[in-house]
Amino acid sequence: MRRRNKKVKIAILPFEKNDRKSDYVTSNINSKYFFKEIFKDYENLKLIPMKETAKAVKESGYSNIFYLGKEKIAEIGNKLGADVVVWGNVSSISDQDFKINANILSLKSMDVISVNFNVKKASKPRREAFKKELISKIEEFSGSEVKNMMGIAVQQFQSKNYSAAEESFKRVIEIDAKNVEAYFYLGLINFINKNYEDSKNYYLKGLEIEPENKDLLNYLSNTYVKLDDYDAAIECLEKITDKEDDKTIWMKLGKLSEENEDFEKAVEAYQKAIELDEDFVEAYAALGSLLYEESEFEEAIPYLEKATKAFPESDELQNKLAKCYKQTGKLEDAIKQYQSLIADDPNNIKAYMNLANAYTASEQYQQALDTAFKLKEIAPDNPKVYIIIANCYNLLKNFSEAEKNALKAIEINPELYQPYRILSEVYQARGYKKYENYLELDKKVNSGTIFGKELDDLVEQRDKVKSNAYADFIKSQEYLEKSEKKTSSASELRYIKSRKSTLKQLLEATKKDFF
Repeated sequence: MRRRNKKVKIAILPFEKNDRKSDYVTSNINSKYFFKEIFKDYENLKLIPMKETAKAVKESGYSNIFYLGKEKIAEIGNKLGADVVVWGNVSSISDQDFKINANILSLKSMDVISVNFNVKKASKPRREAFKKELISKIEEFSGSEVKNMMGIAVQQFQSKNYSAAEESFKRVIEIDAKNVEAYFYLGLINFINKNYEDSKNYYLKGLEIEPENKDLLNYLSNTYVKLDDYDAAIECLEKITDKEDDKTIWMKLGKLSEENEDFEKAVEAYQKAIELDEDFVEAYAALGSLLYEESEFEEAIPYLEKATKAFPESDELQNKLAKCYKQTGKLEDAIKQYQSLIADDPNNIKAYMNLANAYTASEQYQQALDTAFKLKEIAPDNPKVYIIIANCYNLLKNFSEAEKNALKAIEINPELYQPYRILSEVYQARGYKKYENYLELDKKVNSGTIFGKELDDLVEQRDKVKSNAYADFIKSQEYLEKSEKKTSSASELRYIKSRKSTLKQLLEATKKDFF
């Protein structure tokens, strides 16, 4: 049996006799000495004194204890503070041989098992029979109880019954204080329920038992991120990488280091992930994007080239590669290459998209738009076509057409983040134009040169423009939040974070005055 931090408390209720011949054996079993002597040999079990159990049974008012249901037995056991309750009866087989029928109830899981065995009238062999047949079953039952309770708790967790699962895992650690798996699940449940401090504490308790447990360290890092403690999150992952090389952990370490603005560490982590798997295209995309963000355009190109081949539908990667080409003087060569590919195969969708992105990167927005219209003819149901068109119109400040095409892209595929981002930019631009108009009108209102009805009309016009600007900024914020929910790109999330900050200021500047 697994050694525990606290002993299992056993309440053995008075055994009942089934016939007169059993009187001597039954009385001897129910004495305060019989089980007391037996339990001296078991460090992991603690017997609740027989005198206390007899008193609790008497106070319960119940008779015929052997035939009581487990709920009523549990009442008595809980009053005694027991973990396990045993009750039974004695029947005579002969003058020297007797049959014992016993039940064992766990008050944690409410499971019951029955045990039947024969004993001799003589005290010593009878005591040995109880050790072999009953006490061993109590030990075995207590040991398997944790396993059974864990099975129930995991099933509750998998069924998303988190409240019941949490209570079950807590009961597990009451019995087995060193059960690392239970601490892991308790941490995970509290993470799901956004109780991040509790989640952290459960993971840390598990790590006190197994300091190098990979799962605990990995999931604890997620919790630290939610608590905005990126240094601690990174430290957790570094403890894993100190012991083993796992490309996914290195990738995660790179992302966290990037978010923590430790770009040197992020680059090293992504390079390590690639070193472990030269076909790990997600690492190429992350490293290429990071180098691009750091204006290391020449270094970014080989990583972005491999990433764009793996993710040909990624506008973000294509745009970054095109801009790297532009910054390194290679854009015109790339444009000629894409044009050649289209000449060889007029239905080459990827080449059209690359060409449109290259034109966009070089700020040739009309050429990008013309390319997108040609692409629309061969791929009218591809949402990326409408994203390119919407983006071009947005850059050309034709906001009406930008909105129309972004909405068309959403109609085809509502799970892409780009059209929501474009719509957010459109409404911010519209709102900002109104905001500038508001500032001009506000300046006139406070000039001190306009009076009477003309001033009243001007104030009304100013307030209406301000309100309309605020409405546009609200709409922009809503679209930005939708975009955020649909992307995991680190660079895109940084952009969204910056935009949120700007919108917050604009909303504050245009909110309604109450005084």
